[in-house]
Amino acid sequence: FTSGASHLSGTGTPEGIVTAAPGSTWLQTDSTTDVKGWIRWVKATGTGNTGWVAGPEADTGWRNVTASITGSQSGAGALIRRVGKQVSVTIYKIADNGATDGLTVAAGFRPSLVGYGQLFAVNSLTANGAMWWNGTTILIPAGGADDYAGTYLPVNYSTDDAWPSSLPGSAA
Repeated sequence: FTSGASHLSGTGTPEGIVTAAPGSTWLQTDSTTDVKGWIRWVKATGTGNTGWVAGPEADTGWRNVTASITGSQSGAGALIRRVGKQVSVTIYKIADNGATDGLTVAAGFRPSLVGYGQLFAVNSLTANGAMWWNGTTILIPAGGADDYAGTYLPVNYSTDDAWPSSLPGSAA
């Protein structure tokens, strides 16, 4: 190639390890961070060993992150998934019990919002449910007791986080 770009493959992420020219690709052939067993990486910037980004088809699969919920009732749960730069979250059976509940979001899955921002979700009981992002946690604001009991609150958003170096929770 006249640009110096090349097609490479191996195990593990190339970020911080493989030196290549911009436009190069790396096919990760193991399943260390991707349930499909591979990730295509593209060298987006620089000529050193950093600047690699996961391809848009990279998929973590659904992850059960129920242990990351704070302040909820028994039976509550949460799932998260990242495909490329898009993140999907489903939080279910949350009961605020007069206090704000939340889901702590792992690095690699955080919204591309600066500071506080509002995320909206449609649920099964009301026209919409509001969720707030504070930089580390998706917060479900307090209301009456059991406002969200039996409710599924799905939300989708973009992330600018680097591809996660490890996956949160367990495979769902």
